[in-house]
Amino acid sequence: MAESDSAEELGQAVWQIEPTDVMTGDKNRKKFLYYQMKLSILKAKRIDIIVSFLMESGVRMILNDLKSALEHGTQIRLLTGNYLGITQPSALYLLKNELGGRVDLRFYNEKGRSFHPKSYIFHYEDYSDIYIGSSNISRSALTSGIEWNYRARPIWPRLIRQHMNGCCL
Repeated sequence: MAESDSAEELGQAVWQIEPTDVMTGDKNRKKFLYYQMKLSILKAKRIDIIVSFLMESGVRMILNDLKSALEHGTQIRLLTGNYLGITQPSALYLLKNELGGRVDLRFYNEKGRSFHPKSYIFHYEDYSDIYIGSSNISRSALTSGIEWNYRARPIWPRLIRQHMNGCCL
């Protein structure tokens, strides 16, 4: 994908993307984590993100989606760190300036200990999706960089509800 594609152009393509459980980036837009996250953000009631680092390029890509989610009452928590000194202060300032206190933004900073998680959890009305993989929040990681992310949808909450609905309780 050309680096000149704008977030708006990428965003317009989301409506042509079908959900997938494996996101690997590269040239196949259907495999971009960005599009799958965009679909998930649209319907989430709560969003929990934990990533090793943030780059301004990635924050700019998802910022309008996060704003829209907040306007619809979605709760958003984001935990990041400064693994290998990569988190850009401009990314943190951008989130804080644009979203203010509406997002629970936290920063992990413990000397001598690595912080390398990458997980995106989207809680919906009756279930949740969790994306686990190698992507932090950067343009490359969300789009054409070679990454490996997998979406899992735990089935046990649905099974419990089904059982409770069929039970005498």
